[in-house]
Amino acid sequence: MLGLVTPFAGVHNLDLSPDSLSADEAQQIWGQLTPHDDSPYGSATLSYTGAPLIRSYQSEVEIANAYYIYIHPYLPLLPPSIEPQYEDQPKVIKPLEEYSEPAKSNLPYWPASSLSLAISAMLVLIPAPEDQFPTADISLAYRRCYAQLFAQAALAAVEAEIDDLSHPLTPKTSESERSRGQDGLHPRVPAQVYPVLALVVLSIYEYCQRGNVSRMRARGNQAITTAMDISIHSLDSSETTFSEAQRRAWWMTRSRYIADALKPWPMVMKSQEIMFETNKMVQNIEHINDDVVPSDFGPRISKIDSVLTTLMREADRHTLITINEEPEASVAQTMWMISRMFIHSSRIRLHRFRAFMDIPLFLDQYCDLASINDQGVSHDISKPKWVTDCEISFPFTEQESSRICLKSSLVVSTIFRTLPFPQIPGQASFGPTRYPKSVPYFACSAMQSSYALLMLLHRLRASLATERLAQCYHLLHGPNPESEIADAERLMEELRHGVETLCKSLKPDVIFEGVGDMGREIEGAYLAAFPDN
Repeated sequence: MLGLVTPFAGVHNLDLSPDSLSADEAQQIWGQLTPHDDSPYGSATLSYTGAPLIRSYQSEVEIANAYYIYIHPYLPLLPPSIEPQYEDQPKVIKPLEEYSEPAKSNLPYWPASSLSLAISAMLVLIPAPEDQFPTADISLAYRRCYAQLFAQAALAAVEAEIDDLSHPLTPKTSESERSRGQDGLHPRVPAQVYPVLALVVLSIYEYCQRGNVSRMRARGNQAITTAMDISIHSLDSSETTFSEAQRRAWWMTRSRYIADALKPWPMVMKSQEIMFETNKMVQNIEHINDDVVPSDFGPRISKIDSVLTTLMREADRHTLITINEEPEASVAQTMWMISRMFIHSSRIRLHRFRAFMDIPLFLDQYCDLASINDQGVSHDISKPKWVTDCEISFPFTEQESSRICLKSSLVVSTIFRTLPFPQIPGQASFGPTRYPKSVPYFACSAMQSSYALLMLLHRLRASLATERLAQCYHLLHGPNPESEIADAERLMEELRHGVETLCKSLKPDVIFEGVGDMGREIEGAYLAAFPDN
């Protein structure tokens, strides 16, 4: 959550432009990347006006089962499931009338708590299995409306549940809490932490779906405040039935997770802390006075980069560790991957100013990247002092920063490619575009990486065209005049593959309208660079 409150959070605000993607836009964005002709996203009929479909569930148990399939691998808020997962079998709902308003009376079951309501707000965004036109305008709107219905109800339930909190948590939660937990999403999650976890889910919802960063911050801040109000942060290390749930509810602290070095939680927190520090440094870079470059400018950048490289080595070493068979092993592995992604994207962000002088590549502004629409032809007219005097003020050369951006961008692209799709019991295989690959709260990492890869690609092409490949030798492996063209072609293919991977990875996340436009920007830049693909 910490990383989301920074300019990494450049998203499309659905509350300012509520209609978001139309069917035409969705088809234009994703059609060319569909791996199979019969893929639902690629075959959506632009003029489709049939009845939309949404998924719904008929009990807390079904909601919990769907949570562990679609959300838990990327947002492990609950303890490992006690019951084995089974095939996801949502009940498909059609509107009673063509323009019927979303209403709880249309649903077979209404979730019982703030947490199950918040989870339902995320689940309802996933297209129903029978929906053959998930990107049709009416389908997007229908899912959006029901998601907002659940989210608003979840927020109201949070307030009611907070009002009912009469005492802080203790290591030995009362039997009444134990009995209440038996009827909820997980028997080892006390009802007192439901509003805390619900606010975390709602914060992610506001980011990924609504694109409303101010509300995301508000939900996150309220989650922390509520957790402290019930004293989750001050519980001792004694183990009880609810200890794991309480630890996860207090997910903004580190002390409880440090004991086991193989667990990803310390690295998750470290990666977000350095992301925050990088963001502050970048903001300072952007706002340096034209006449004054602070004396500690270079040392601060060097210090942050040193921390980043240390964390990179620590996180990268974990990739050599064999995954065990514990219930949360695959989840832990995914969190390690996300931590690595945060670290490498932070390093890209720190160095891309020096490597590329903040030259705009994308049309609109996302994730603090310069926008062509905002800056246009005037981009080079007035450069800040650190740009004009960067040889003195920046502790890395352009070549060093470019190579750093290259390496980290390729790592980020590889991580996106290897992130797991939902593992749905009872289904041997399914099209990768049918379901979202993840809860995409880290989509800005793809933006940072694709920017660097495409800028390096254009630089290589320019050097080839002008027969000045020696200027790019720092990007090549063991170059010499005899092999420089072949080396450059190999690197350009690697860059192309990296951007294509990021495009395809973001493709299923179009269902989250807050971050869906990021994929459009990456694909637009990709097709401009490779118009024949």
